[in-house]
Amino acid sequence: MIATADSQRRWRRIFLIVGAIVAAYALLLADKFWFRIATYIVMFVVMATAWNIIGGITGYAAFGNVAFFGIGAYTTGMLIAKAKWPFLLALPLAPVLAALFAALVGLPLLRLRGHYFAVASLGVGVALGELVQNIDYDGKPVFGGASGLFLPIYAVGHRGLFFFYLMCGAAALAIAVTWLVLRTRFGYGLIAIRENEEAAAVLGVNTTAYKVAAFALAAALTGLAGGIFSQWNVFINQDNAFPIEYNIQMILMALLGGTGTVFGPAAGAVLLQLLIQFLGGSLPISIEIPFVSTEAHPIVAQIILGLLLIAVVIFVPRGVIDMFGGRTRLSLAYLRRSLRETSL
Repeated sequence: MIATADSQRRWRRIFLIVGAIVAAYALLLADKFWFRIATYIVMFVVMATAWNIIGGITGYAAFGNVAFFGIGAYTTGMLIAKAKWPFLLALPLAPVLAALFAALVGLPLLRLRGHYFAVASLGVGVALGELVQNIDYDGKPVFGGASGLFLPIYAVGHRGLFFFYLMCGAAALAIAVTWLVLRTRFGYGLIAIRENEEAAAVLGVNTTAYKVAAFALAAALTGLAGGIFSQWNVFINQDNAFPIEYNIQMILMALLGGTGTVFGPAAGAVLLQLLIQFLGGSLPISIEIPFVSTEAHPIVAQIILGLLLIAVVIFVPRGVIDMFGGRTRLSLAYLRRSLRETSL
């Protein structure tokens, strides 16, 4: 019975993911505007799933993963704009350089724990963005400076559909990598580190190597998303390649969907991004709030988003994915089980 229930939950999750992709594609066919919205959402699926490897599975809450997104974006952008490389040849170097940078900074950073690691990783992300904008050579900005970097438009039959599918491929790769990690000795070692790092070391887990490897793997997937973004957006600068708010959004998406799970961060990314786009007025849907002026709508949107996230943390601490397993306080199965346990 347990195996059957687990199988049903697994297929239910797969069905939801596939259904979301099909629905997104249907919207894309209806309006070109949805190409950008859907591609943007899938990009966050990649980043949230990548963050889950170091934050959810390993238990190290990284607040600076946007640095890897920016490295991927600028690696691809510089090779295309300056070295005149073709996009598909430059793209594979984005995850490679992001992973190498993560391994380099991860050796000292991952010796820290808790809020010390969180603050240090955030500092790396902020510092890297400032360096990219301000590095000069002979009085000229190396990476475009404050003016940013313009890339030639990639000539392809249906450009919007091409980058949507490319980003979907990156999301599928990130989910597949998470699935494989959770089913290997490497993944078991990461979970052991999350639960008790000292005990894991006693059991023979090389905690430093495992943590650095997880950090580099998360960086590679995030860098891949950044590399695709640079050519898709055609223009990159510090504001769109190293946005600080991406760090928070990655974490919130993983929490909303369920940290440490395979599909949780992806589901959280879709839900949270749709909500952010809707409340921010980016979606072609207008709402009227009584007694609230149009200028105050962004403030109300932030309040609604904050209240929703508080409700999720309180009532669905394991994420929305676990709602289908009956292990949260908002599910009917949880209510029936509670009534049985408290009945005389």
